[in-house]
Amino acid sequence: MSLINEALKKAQRQRTEDSAPVEPAPAPAAPGTATAPVARIAKHSPPMPARTLVLLLGGGCALFIMAGVLVFLFYFAGSEPDAPAKPVVVVASPVVAAPSPAPGPTQATTPPVVTPSPVVVTPPSPVVSVQLPPIVTPTPAPTPAPVPAPTPAPVVTAPPVPKPAPVVVPPAPREPVANPAVYEFLEKLRVSGVRASATDPKVIMNDRVFRLNDIVDKTLQLRLIRVDNSALIFSDASGFEYRKSL
Repeated sequence: MSLINEALKKAQRQRTEDSAPVEPAPAPAAPGTATAPVARIAKHSPPMPARTLVLLLGGGCALFIMAGVLVFLFYFAGSEPDAPAKPVVVVASPVVAAPSPAPGPTQATTPPVVTPSPVVVTPPSPVVSVQLPPIVTPTPAPTPAPVPAPTPAPVVTAPPVPKPAPVVVPPAPREPVANPAVYEFLEKLRVSGVRASATDPKVIMNDRVFRLNDIVDKTLQLRLIRVDNSALIFSDASGFEYRKSL
């Protein structure tokens, strides 16, 4: 604040000095002549320089800012926060126990005086014997013996009747039937050689060697069953015999 006031006073003083009229120096008078009065001309004050104007504006802004800071410090920073309320501590007063009375002197107790009572003797009463009737114990009634339940007669089951065994009737043998395809096969069969033997006869047919019971053709189920000197005997699956002469 003091700096701003001094700047304002200095500017006002300079302004006053600039506006004061300057007296012109009197011209030297000629010797022997009377000096005529000189008229004073008022000097106009020059315009305020820009530097002074800038200083005035800066001082005004600084003054406004400082006033705002002072107001803020006065209203907000100056007020201290309320101190927290201190908790109230309740101190319980100690309980003072009442003093127990001091034990007094123990009084001696005197035993009571027992006065003997007079003894009265009564004569014994006569004893009268009373005969009680005999106690009769009731005899329990005999419990009747349980009647056995009638035993049911055993049920005799008849032996099962054996069922007659089913009679299996063998099917009647079918008579063997000649197969025409076998005849055609035998006609085309080519016999190359025969070895007659009682134990192991052999026959060469279609360039193959066959013995007894060998299958000659699987499709026709044709089998060689016997070899004679003049013929060969074959049999098919039905048992029909075929003869091929040599």
